[in-house]
Amino acid sequence: MNQYQEFTKRLLLLVTPVIASCVLASSPSKAATFAFSQGKANFTNFSQSPSGVGTNTDTNTLTIAKDGMVTALADANATFVVAPPSASNSSLSIALGKGRDYLGLAESEATVIGFFDVGANTNFSFNFNANLNLQTKIDNPPAENARAAGDISFALLDTNNNSILDFFSVVGNLTTEGDDDFIAVQKSDNVTLKNQDINFNFGGKQEFATASFDGSLQRYFGNQTNFALIEVKQNRATVKAPEPSTSLALILCGGVIGVVLSRRKPTAVLWFVRNKG
Repeated sequence: MNQYQEFTKRLLLLVTPVIASCVLASSPSKAATFAFSQGKANFTNFSQSPSGVGTNTDTNTLTIAKDGMVTALADANATFVVAPPSASNSSLSIALGKGRDYLGLAESEATVIGFFDVGANTNFSFNFNANLNLQTKIDNPPAENARAAGDISFALLDTNNNSILDFFSVVGNLTTEGDDDFIAVQKSDNVTLKNQDINFNFGGKQEFATASFDGSLQRYFGNQTNFALIEVKQNRATVKAPEPSTSLALILCGGVIGVVLSRRKPTAVLWFVRNKG
């Protein structure tokens, strides 16, 4: 289990969006807010069974209400079956608030990991589907703030030299009311997307962004290789009143997700849209 946790931590350093801290400012206005963030992923039709598997889930909620009502809910599930091999996980974060002065935060995370040992001249493959759903709503800007952020990422990690062999990632953010709205997707060459459906509505007091993918990964190994398939999803929902004096920022750290923002590898970026305000 320690081995599973160590490799999971390494991938998290590459694919984890970080929510920055913020300061609440005073405001006499009433507020009603809603934030929803959900992610799901499934892996099937593995060409071979893993030599070992692991899963991990984590949730966190925080509610503070000085003059109002606030609720936060977080849930996460993960499973990896060895024979016949299949894996799935999901995470959900919801926050709702009403009143003059409150803070609600929900965070959820789900991870699956499978270790594989392939011989020389071997083809490795699996199918996958992934879904990301973000929604926000406010009633009385600018006295309120709702934010939904989420990401789904998987990678093949060479366990001998800790290098990433292949990857897929979708990350999104909604900030209502604000201009930090985007959804971005990227993949490596050995990942094929058979179907993809991306929809969004940025701007105004109610926003949403949804992304759905069906795809597969196929990779040829010329030499004997030990690698891990690691998939991590994270979802965050935040509601606040009064409006924060400093907006929360979604920080896309280096590695897999960082490439999307910096566009250092433009051929890997499939889709990127940002609200221009």
